[in-house]
Amino acid sequence: MRDGSALMWRDVVDRCHSTLIDELAGRFDAAIAAERSSAALEAERARISTFESLNQTLRRLREAKTENAVFELIAEATAPYAERVVVLRVVESDQEGDGNAELRAEARRNAGDASLTFPSTKAAALAEVMTSREPVTALAAEPEIAEELAAALGDGSGKVYLFPLNSRQSVMGILAAGGRPAPSALELLCGAAGIRLEALKAEGLALKPLPQPATLAQITDGKTGAPQSWSDLSPEDQRLHLQAQRVARVRVAEMRLYHSDALRDGMTAGNVYGALQTQIDSARKSFLQSFLSKSPTMVDYLHLEILRSLAHDDDRLLGETYPGPMA
Repeated sequence: MRDGSALMWRDVVDRCHSTLIDELAGRFDAAIAAERSSAALEAERARISTFESLNQTLRRLREAKTENAVFELIAEATAPYAERVVVLRVVESDQEGDGNAELRAEARRNAGDASLTFPSTKAAALAEVMTSREPVTALAAEPEIAEELAAALGDGSGKVYLFPLNSRQSVMGILAAGGRPAPSALELLCGAAGIRLEALKAEGLALKPLPQPATLAQITDGKTGAPQSWSDLSPEDQRLHLQAQRVARVRVAEMRLYHSDALRDGMTAGNVYGALQTQIDSARKSFLQSFLSKSPTMVDYLHLEILRSLAHDDDRLLGETYPGPMA
């Protein structure tokens, strides 16, 4: 009996132990599931907050009215993704094609307040960003970056992260970040800033004040061919002339902005028209329909702008196949 009682007691203990283990395992699984659910909820909240922040930044970028406003905004918006930031403006050299540029701090965050301007030749990594138009990670020391920029961003890690603000064919600015940055987020913000800078650049070309047409001697009476002065034109004709000049400047500026590589090749080959024939022919057709056919006194401002801006007043650079002025 005693042996049987001991066996029964052992069975009871084993069953209780098994039940306790199962209960503890269930509680543990429930706790883990709750913790995972809480973590997932927090992660989802963080994700939504990040998206809302990025969306707000993109909306503010679209509404930015000046390049300086874009630089200031991008420095502010990168706060969650980098401890220290300097946004540099790229000021191209007056000597086109010499590869030199000046870099000037336009905005910063947690990176001092001293004046910061230096040539690209003093910073090999920044020059590489301007050439490659891609992000670069560099040592925070000369000759990779300028000594003053390294001092502004230095945190002991020995690295600085550089992101271009690309505008089609050029780099208008560079964001330099230090302090454990989040590269993907910074690259996304810099891409959006570059798009806005490009739009502002195009708007600026279109909105520059126009002088009274400088080609008054070419304005003639459509019937007699006699030269006319600006004051001889009706207010409507004056308005049309000014509009034609503005449109010509904008169309040619777009060619320079969006097709700079083709333009450079065309100038080198002495055949700008051959390099930009599609764009020039489209602009000529539009100008003919919109202006030359509307007024007998109209001047071919498009041809004059092409000659001035694309060929630097040297008609030989336009090439032998260029059709010449339409009026």
